[in-house]
Amino acid sequence: MNHYFDASPTATSQPKSVQFKIKDVSFDMETDSGVFSKSGLDFGTRLLIETVLPIATGKRILDLGCGNGPIGIVMTKLAKAEVWMTDVNERAVSLTRKNCSTNRVKARIVHGDGFSKVKGLFDLILTNPPIRAGKKVYYAWFEQSSTFLTPEGSFIFVVQKKQGAPSAMAECQKYFSEVSVLARKSGYFVISCRK
Repeated sequence: MNHYFDASPTATSQPKSVQFKIKDVSFDMETDSGVFSKSGLDFGTRLLIETVLPIATGKRILDLGCGNGPIGIVMTKLAKAEVWMTDVNERAVSLTRKNCSTNRVKARIVHGDGFSKVKGLFDLILTNPPIRAGKKVYYAWFEQSSTFLTPEGSFIFVVQKKQGAPSAMAECQKYFSEVSVLARKSGYFVISCRK
């Protein structure tokens, strides 16, 4: 079975163009089969973006597991942030490069598993984690993220309550001194973790 967190998706490529608006700014994105949320901007990612945008201006940001790039692209364009974007999925990375070009933003895009190709410290690490990859995968991100944050930095992610938001928060408390809910809507939690 093919998943969006596979390094080399085998699903037949079926690219399509999708659009969305954030703060009245339009974004044109290409997506494809074998990539997360291939039908467009999903609810959780939108909630994460809208919650974080007010605190993201000028920050150094990592979009972890970037998919086709909506989080990083919005942060680069609207928050004038310095953004790194990474994904294990080579199709996702290719789409992210194309979408950055289409939306006229410049970001550092790397193909790698988790933090494997990432360098430096970040003010914000943002992710809609790959829940279907299993806790072993995304819980490792919780632990590793603390070592890639500046002293005042935050690791912020979105997860549905029914997909384990309470247990994810409990796991994060092993690595962070402050774990809180920034936003809650339609069963989704945006969770912030600070050292």
